[in-house]
Amino acid sequence: MLTFAVLGPLRVRSGERDLVIGSRTQRLLLSALLTRAGSVVSGDRLVEILWGDDAPATAVPSLHTYVSRLRGLLHTDGEAVLSTRPPGYLLQVTAEQTDMGRFERLVDEAGRALPRDPAAALGCLDEALALWRGTAYAEFADEDFARPEANRLAELRLGAIEQRFDAALALGRHADLVGAIAAAADEQPLRERPCGQLMLALYRCGRQAEALAAFRAFRQRLDDELGVEPSASLRALETAILRQDPDLYGISAAQTAGDPVATAGSPDTPSPQVPGTIPEETSSFIGREDDLTAVRAALATSRLVTLTGPGGVGKTRLAMQLAAGAQGYADGVRWCELGAITDPAAVGHALAAAIGARQQPGCDIEESVRAYLATRRLLLVVDNCEHVLDAAARLVASVQRSCPQVAVLATSRAPLGAPGELIQPIAPLPVPGDETPDAAGSASVRLFADRARAVRPGLDLTGQNLAHVAEVCRRLDGLPLAIELAAARMRALNPADLVARLGDGLALLTTARSTAVERHRTLRAVVDWSYALLNPAEQRLFDRLSVFAGGFTLAAAEQVCAEPDLVDTLAALVDSSLVTAGPSAGQVRYGMLATLRAYAAEKLAERGDAQALHDAHAACFAVTAEQFGATMRGPDEGRCVAVLDADMANLRAAHRWAVERRDTDLAMRISAGLYHYVVYRFHDEVVSWGETVLGLPGADTHPLYPVVCGAVGEGLTLRGDQRRALAVAESALRRAADPQSPRCLPVLKVLAAVALYEGRLDDCVRWAAEQTRLARIHGDAWREGEGLLFHGLARTYAGDLAAGLAIAQENLCVTTRLGNPSLLAWAKYCQAEALAGSDPDRARQLYTDAVALADAVAGTFTATIAQVGLAALLARSGEDAAALRAFRQCVDRWHRMQVWHHQWTTLRNLVPLLVRVGAAEDAATLLGALDAADTAAYGSDADSLAAATQELTAALGPAGYTRAVEVGTTLGPDGTVAFALSAVDGALASIEAGRAAEKQ
Repeated sequence: MLTFAVLGPLRVRSGERDLVIGSRTQRLLLSALLTRAGSVVSGDRLVEILWGDDAPATAVPSLHTYVSRLRGLLHTDGEAVLSTRPPGYLLQVTAEQTDMGRFERLVDEAGRALPRDPAAALGCLDEALALWRGTAYAEFADEDFARPEANRLAELRLGAIEQRFDAALALGRHADLVGAIAAAADEQPLRERPCGQLMLALYRCGRQAEALAAFRAFRQRLDDELGVEPSASLRALETAILRQDPDLYGISAAQTAGDPVATAGSPDTPSPQVPGTIPEETSSFIGREDDLTAVRAALATSRLVTLTGPGGVGKTRLAMQLAAGAQGYADGVRWCELGAITDPAAVGHALAAAIGARQQPGCDIEESVRAYLATRRLLLVVDNCEHVLDAAARLVASVQRSCPQVAVLATSRAPLGAPGELIQPIAPLPVPGDETPDAAGSASVRLFADRARAVRPGLDLTGQNLAHVAEVCRRLDGLPLAIELAAARMRALNPADLVARLGDGLALLTTARSTAVERHRTLRAVVDWSYALLNPAEQRLFDRLSVFAGGFTLAAAEQVCAEPDLVDTLAALVDSSLVTAGPSAGQVRYGMLATLRAYAAEKLAERGDAQALHDAHAACFAVTAEQFGATMRGPDEGRCVAVLDADMANLRAAHRWAVERRDTDLAMRISAGLYHYVVYRFHDEVVSWGETVLGLPGADTHPLYPVVCGAVGEGLTLRGDQRRALAVAESALRRAADPQSPRCLPVLKVLAAVALYEGRLDDCVRWAAEQTRLARIHGDAWREGEGLLFHGLARTYAGDLAAGLAIAQENLCVTTRLGNPSLLAWAKYCQAEALAGSDPDRARQLYTDAVALADAVAGTFTATIAQVGLAALLARSGEDAAALRAFRQCVDRWHRMQVWHHQWTTLRNLVPLLVRVGAAEDAATLLGALDAADTAAYGSDADSLAAATQELTAALGPAGYTRAVEVGTTLGPDGTVAFALSAVDGALASIEAGRAAEKQ
C-alpha cells in the first residue's frame, strides 16, 4: 500500500521501499495534491502553484506531462490513486495512508482516553508525535497553498505535546517532566498551558518558590509583549500554590490552563487563545445564551459585526464573553478599548497598542496597523466606538479591505456604517410578565438576585420579595446596568422600598417600553434616581471624577478633586456601584463606566467648573509624567513603567487638553517627563505626542525643546527612520540657546545612536564622548552611563577590543551604583560584546545576566538585543542547535515588536550559521532579502557576509546562487521573517535527524 508522509520532508513509500521523486516540480505537484487529498484540484490552480504569475504558454500541456509522470510513479504497484476529474485532478488516499491522518487519529484517541486512562493516552501521543520528522510540508511550508495546512498541523502538534504533559502529570511523573515542560514553555513563551503545567510540576517536586517564579516571569512577559494579564484560572493556580492547597496533587493538569482536557483536532475543542487579551470580568454572565449564539453565527458569515443598543444594555459584556470563547483564530483575540479615547486622531494609536503594532518609517499609524494585520488571522474587538464613530468606522473599514483574515466585532450605540457591516441589535434582558408564576427563572430577575446577594448575601428572594424584584425588573425594562445599579441598593433597602422609590423616579415612563429611545430614557431615569440618592458631597465628587479617563488612584482623586473627606465619599460611590474599584499596577484603581462618566460630565458642565477640573487633571498628570519618568532612572523602573502604563488614558487626555489649549509649557512638560518612558518602552503614541508638541507656538524656544526632540529621536530610531531622527536631533542642537546645557544630553545620545546604527563609528565615538564629558560636568550619572555605553560599543565594533572593554568596565561601575535594571543590562551587554572573542565563557554569562535583568522589568527590547549577542556567541562556539533556537526566538520577538533595523542585524548574523549547517539555498535566499531591505552591514558583519557570499557561490554555483538571491528579493519584510523562521526550523530538523542517525 502507498503511504505519504508530510510531517517533515515529503516521503512516499510503497510497502517497505521509498519511491524517489527527484524533481522539485514533481514534489511540489504532489504536495499540492496532498493538501487537498480527496478533493479535486483544478488545473488552473495547479498551474498557479507550479509557475505563479510566470506561467509559460505551454503550462497546460506541461502540467499534463508532470501529472502523467507522477501517475506512472504512483501506480507502479497497480494502485490507481491519481485520476483525472474535470476540471482537474484527484488524489484518492485514505487518512491512514498519510502520516497527518494517522497523527490526527491518534491525538483524537488520546483526548478521549485521557480522563479515564492517562497511560493509554500517553501511548497514543508518543506514537503520534513520533510521526513528526520536521516542519510539516517542510520544503513548501511557506508557499501559499501549503501555509494554512502547515500552520494548522503545527498548532495541533503543540497541542499534542501539551496534552502529553497532561497525561504524564496525571501519572505522577512530574519529576521527569520539569525540564521538558520548561523547554516547551521557552519555545512558546506566550502559551499559557505550558506555564501552568510547569508550575504544577515544580510544586509537586517541592519547588514552590520556583513555581511561583515561573508564574511571575510569565506574567511579566505577557505584560511586556501584549500588555495583558494571565487568565483567572492561572492566577487561581498561583493562589493555590501560595496556600499549598492539598488538591494540587490531584488537580487535572489540563485545568492549569483553564481548559477542559483538550481533544486536539476535535471540532468541539476550543482553539488555544492568547491569555489575558480580553478584560477580566469578575461577575457572572447571565441570560445572554441566545445572543451569544446569534453573534457567533453572525461572525461566521460576516467579517464585521457591530453590536448596537443603548448605553447599559450589555454590549461590552456580551463581546467579552464571546471573545473569551472565540475559536478558529490562529493569532488569537485582541481587545481595543476606545471608551477612554477623546481625540479621534488617537484611535489608530489605540488600535496599534492593542494589537502590538508599531509605526513604520514612511507610514502613518493607520498604514502600520494595516501592514501588521495583513497576514494575521485574528478576531479584533473594538469596544465603545460611538463617541469617535467616524474615526473608528474609517479605520475598521480600511482594515477590512486590507486584512482578509481579520474579523472585527465592534460595540457602539450606532452602527459604524462601514461596507459589509452586519448589525446585531442587543435587546435588554427578558422580564417576567405581570402574572408569570416562575419569575425567579427570568434572566433579568436572576441578574438582580446575583448582584443583590453580592452586597447582601442573606437576602431572601422568595414570596413577596420576589414579586417586588420582578416589578423592579419590569420598570427597568430589563436594562442590565439599571438593574445592577438598583441591586446595589439592597445593602440598605428591601425590595418593597426599592419599588416605592422607583415609582417616583420613573414617573416619566408613561409610554410603551419597546423602543431604544425609551430604554435610554429608562436608564437615564435610573441614573437620575441613583444620583438623587447621593448626598451633596457624593454628587459633587461623582461629577468631578468624570475628568479622569480610564481609571484613577486615590492619590490622583485627592489631588484633582480637592474634596474634604474624599476617602469616605469615594467609598460611598463604590458601594452604590457608581464607581468601580480593583487592583492594577500594584495599587487600587477606581473607574467609571462610560455611560456613567458621560452622565457625570454633563453634571460637571452644569456646575460651571469643568475647565478648572480639566486644568487640575492635566497639571496632575504632568507631574505624574515628570515624577515617575525621573524615578524610572533608578532601581524602581518596573513599578514606574506599570504606573505609567495604567495611567496612559489619563496622560493622553492631559496631553490633548494641553494641545487644544495651545498650552505649550504644559504639553512640553508631559512629553519631556515621558522621555525615559519612550526610551525604555518605545511607546509609539507617546512619540507622536512629542512630534505634535514640537509644532506648538514657541516650542522651539522652550527650555525643554531639546529633551522632547531627544524623545522623538529615540522613537524614530526604533522605527528604523534614522534620517528623520538625525534631522530632529541636529535641528535641536542648532536651536539650543546653550548646547552645553544638560537638557541637550538626550540629543547627543540620538546623534551617537544613529551614527552607531549607520556604521559611522568615528562619529559615534565623538558624540558619545561629548555626552559623557557633559554628563560628568553636570553630575548626571545616568547620562554618563549611556555615553559610555555607545562609546564602548563603537570602540569594540571598530576592532579596538581593549579600549572597548576598558570603557565597558567603567560603564559597569557607573551603572551598578545607579541600580537601574535596564541600564545595568546594557552595561553587561557592552562588556559581553567586548569579551565575546577573547573570553567566550565570561561573555556568555554577561549576555545571560543582561537578558535576565531586562526580562525582570519586562524590557523586551534590551533583552532581545542581548539575546542576539548570545545567539551569535553560541554560533561561533559551534553550538549550532542552541544558536539556531536563540536566533529563532530573537527573530520572532523583533517581528512581534515590529523593530526592523535590529531584525535585519539579527538576520545578517543568522546567514553564516545557515551556511555552516548546510542550508545553503536558504542562506542565499535570506541574503537576497537583506539586499532588498537596503540594510547596510559594517565591520565584522560585513566581513562575515562577504565570506558567506563566496561560500554560497561555490556551493550552489553562480546560477543557483543568483536564483536563490532573486527569490529572496521578492519576499518583503514579513515574508522574510516567515522564511527565516522556516529555514531555522528546517536546519534544526536536519541537525536532529543527523543526531538520530548517529545513534543508530
